Amino acid sequence: MRLTVALPLEHRSSVEARFPPELRRVVEWTDIGPASDVSIGMAGRGRLAGCADWPGVEGAYSLIQAGFERSKDLRSMQRLNEVGAALASEQNLDRLLDLILTQSRGLLSAEAGSIYLVVGDDGAKELLFAHTQNAKVSLPYHRFKMPISTSTLAGFVASTGDPLNIPDVYRIAESAPYHFNDSFDRQARYRTVSMLVVPMQDTEGEILGVIQWINRVEDDEGAPVPFLAEHQILARSLAAQAGVAVKNAQLRSDIEALFEGFVNASVTAIEARDPVTSGHSGRVADLTVGLAEAVNLTPNGLYGPVSFNDRQLREIRYASLLHDFGKVGVREQVLVKAKKLDSQRMEIILQRLRQKQLEDALILLQESWRGGQHFDPVHWDSIIRDRQEETERLMELVRRSNEPSVLPQDVAEGLGLLDGLSFTHWNGESAHIVHPDDLACLRIKKGSLSEGERLEIESHVTHTFRFLQQIPWTRDLKDIPEIAYAHHERLTGRGYPRQLGAVEIPVQSRAMAISDVFDALTARDRPYKAAVPLEKSLAILEDEAKEGQLDAQLLGLFIEAKVFERTVRHGA
Repeated sequence: MRLTVALPLEHRSSVEARFPPELRRVVEWTDIGPASDVSIGMAGRGRLAGCADWPGVEGAYSLIQAGFERSKDLRSMQRLNEVGAALASEQNLDRLLDLILTQSRGLLSAEAGSIYLVVGDDGAKELLFAHTQNAKVSLPYHRFKMPISTSTLAGFVASTGDPLNIPDVYRIAESAPYHFNDSFDRQARYRTVSMLVVPMQDTEGEILGVIQWINRVEDDEGAPVPFLAEHQILARSLAAQAGVAVKNAQLRSDIEALFEGFVNASVTAIEARDPVTSGHSGRVADLTVGLAEAVNLTPNGLYGPVSFNDRQLREIRYASLLHDFGKVGVREQVLVKAKKLDSQRMEIILQRLRQKQLEDALILLQESWRGGQHFDPVHWDSIIRDRQEETERLMELVRRSNEPSVLPQDVAEGLGLLDGLSFTHWNGESAHIVHPDDLACLRIKKGSLSEGERLEIESHVTHTFRFLQQIPWTRDLKDIPEIAYAHHERLTGRGYPRQLGAVEIPVQSRAMAISDVFDALTARDRPYKAAVPLEKSLAILEDEAKEGQLDAQLLGLFIEAKVFERTVRHGA
């Protein structure tokens, strides 16, 4: 800060002789103005004080001193506004605490400072030593908690709400309820002298913590001097701004913790509904965030200009964790369907085939008796054996066709043998051994789902979107529903459920699509299929990228940055 002063040249030395050091450092003489005028100004602020006639040496000095005090007030207000703007822009609590100390130490010319936060419930509140800075010494510090007691400087201020301005902490009166703890000074070989301690309060007056500034110095080499009354006023204003910023950061932290808990609970619900894919959501989140971080490290190419900040990475993580939440709206028997028919349906069909075997044998026996044939054990054993072998062939046919792998041609053709096969129901009526609906399932060429069941599974994406839309996300998380909604879309427009084109699919969803397919291929916990080896899985992804289904640029980063190693290692 520079203070410009104009006064008659013949009186300049007499006035300057009265300047204290702090004034001598900032005054800049100028010859602008009438010969008898006294004018004090500051760059960008214009005239601060002055008079048209020569007021004498004492009067001129008083005017300069008044201009100096006003310039300090204006500078403090400007710095307070700058500090307020800086604090309002920071939402991370740890970075905010560091910023509070950095800005306030500069404003108060403090060599060091610390921040304590009030933590705990109303019945058991404590002071958390949360952050510290020191321009002279650098020692690692650890957060710790201590009781709120009037016996400590910070505790006294937190308890009473009264500030402390102590010229020398080693000369505190014995009658004072508080004392100075010199353990840090002894450990760091430091000398604390002056200290200013003020409460940090929110708009409702609740004490959120305490800020203490240590050793005011007027220049880099100067010895510590006491904080003045003006510094105490400035400190209270700083602490008020800091209190609002800390309260906002704490509220934001509470909201984020709430969302984190909600997301984790939702993932638990998904995995409880579909235990077969347990861990899938977490792995997809790890892979998708890893791919987004790889995009951030890419300076060139299609995604060179794209960068995701911390909040956007959290948005991607939450969208990935919740991308399958809509499965809670899919019937359980469809959701966990590992084979074309469940074990209960298979048991019924196999039991009916065995009953059919016995029924056929009984019919042949009855026909022989009616024809007058005598019982021939060898002939009867042959008939039983033929019936049993035929039944075993049909049972094996049913077992093979029930697998979710590609249906072999011979099995597909053999299923015709089951058409029209009947047995005698317990009510005496003839009934299908294999119900037509079950037979249609056995004829599924690939996988375990019928067309209707496949559409029901695919509906989980729409269920996810509708569910996520109901949540009042914060502004920086508002795109979660859309990101999750598009993770099964494909660049060719052949995805589901909306058949979006490439330009309509967000980058985050494209990245999630790669992660989702990769994990589905390499997962080792699926009872209905073996894990596909890493190299083959990557080759499958590359084939889909060549077909235009997946984003080739993102897949290239996925492979080049070895994002896949977050869940699968080479050789797996």
